[in-house]
Amino acid sequence: MSDRGMKKWAPFSSLIEQSTCLQAMKYQRNKVPKPKLTTDQIEKINDVLQNYEPGQVVKIKFYNDGYIYESEVEIKRIDLQNRCLILNKGKLKFENLLDIDNYKVF
Repeated sequence: MSDRGMKKWAPFSSLIEQSTCLQAMKYQRNKVPKPKLTTDQIEKINDVLQNYEPGQVVKIKFYNDGYIYESEVEIKRIDLQNRCLILNKGKLKFENLLDIDNYKVF
């Protein structure tokens, strides 16, 4: 008898609709609620944002659609009217910001 190899598992990936549905279910199941910030964390974020310089690179932690992400970004400017940070990778609303660390100027 010969081994069927990958042909043996082909039927399990044949339903594309089922695959996308299972991926969506896994994505929804892994979401976490947005953490509450303490007053110390809010003060730390406020201090960093008050003392920032254009072109400053920071390590940020932010919440987006049920997931927490970390990234090193450059702060272009702070938009107080729209309550968001303008970064080299896009915009980030203040309410989604969780932490700022290791800021330095290049």
